[in-house]
Amino acid sequence: MTRSRLGALQVALAAISWSFAGALSKSLPWNSFTINGVRSLVAAVLLAFARRGVKVKLTKGTLLGAAGTALTGVLYMIAVKLTTSANAIVLQYAMPTFVILFSWIFYGQKPGARQLIIAACIMVGVVLCSWEGLTGGNVLGDVIALMAAVTFSLVFFCARMPGADPRDYSYLGMIFCAPFALNACFDPGVTANPVHWLTAVALGFCLAGGYFFISKSMSNVSPVSAALLSNLEPILNPVWAFLLVGEKPGRLTIVGASIVLVAATVYALMPARNGE
Repeated sequence: MTRSRLGALQVALAAISWSFAGALSKSLPWNSFTINGVRSLVAAVLLAFARRGVKVKLTKGTLLGAAGTALTGVLYMIAVKLTTSANAIVLQYAMPTFVILFSWIFYGQKPGARQLIIAACIMVGVVLCSWEGLTGGNVLGDVIALMAAVTFSLVFFCARMPGADPRDYSYLGMIFCAPFALNACFDPGVTANPVHWLTAVALGFCLAGGYFFISKSMSNVSPVSAALLSNLEPILNPVWAFLLVGEKPGRLTIVGASIVLVAATVYALMPARNGE
């Protein structure tokens, strides 16, 4: 298996792992800060074992990547509580556009024609998926999800910054969010219900699994390619939300998700060229 194919597989595994977050979080009566704190605490412990240590080399890229990781977790959990799981995750996945833009501005990496075409197709899918939510009165949740798209782009963009290690800043981002777990002491929705706590632990496993595989992929694919291929997550997220919590996506969401899936699949199967 070539490095690019291995990287694509690792991105896919990360997306699959992350895709359960919407449905699992919707099933919890806790507020967004409690959920994000508990799942981040669990993920931090798991990533520490995966890294075989807790030491982190602090660099500008590592700190910026950790900030992007932490803010994405906070913003996404707020958005998913305000709007539908489908809208929250799909709007967050406007992220590849920002990765392309930042790479062009700061690295001078002008995107290839096919990257621009794929990004444009993804944005069309994003608009279609979010349209029903926007007209349904979930504007605040959708805006916060778009903010998460900007912060999420840093997770990919920072991978190429000097001295930055995706394994370090993914773990550090979890450490930044872990203190929010203390909010459980003040959250009226938190009880001793074992199902709720097991759900939160499952969220932590999904979060850790996603960042473990995405960190691995960064040495095999470019940040732009990883960002585009990770759009498998917004396709699966509404599926789990429908199957587990009965949140039925609308027709436009299905059409938009199909466009995103086809675009990402075509990009993954096309041979790389011009350093893409």
